[in-house]
Amino acid sequence: MQWNEVTRIAVEGKIIAVKDAMILLSEDEDPRQWPAIRSDPGEYVFEVNVPTPFHAHRARIRKMGSAPELGKEIGAVDIDHAFLGIIDYETFLSAVKQDADAYSEWTATELDDELAINFSGAIDFNDATLLYVKSGDGDGRYPCFELVQDGVQVGMECIFIP
Repeated sequence: MQWNEVTRIAVEGKIIAVKDAMILLSEDEDPRQWPAIRSDPGEYVFEVNVPTPFHAHRARIRKMGSAPELGKEIGAVDIDHAFLGIIDYETFLSAVKQDADAYSEWTATELDDELAINFSGAIDFNDATLLYVKSGDGDGRYPCFELVQDGVQVGMECIFIP
């Protein structure tokens, strides 16, 4: 399988989560509602598998330098706005808590505009980054799996097209 690197992100927190890119995080968010993994701080690579132009079959985030294998299913993500989002959960939630009104406005304007013109990429809200990719055929429920190397979680992968 061929992976295309979209970007890299410096993860500062201890949780990486996937979610519908357009669904707002609330200030009292429970991370257990989203598929997530425990992560070590460091640099991570965001990659997509796109066998045909502009049609992602898979998306993953993995620790830089890792060569992971697909592990067990850790949940499923419901997409209702056609885009998967990946966040450094604690860092992103901290930015939301600093100004929830600005986050709501950013989602409805800057993020919405970004997703309307790009297939995949990264966009910042304050000092927090949201990675995104159009999810396969768009809306749906997609399984997410841990990525492991030598028995240790080093990332996660969501499958849009089996």
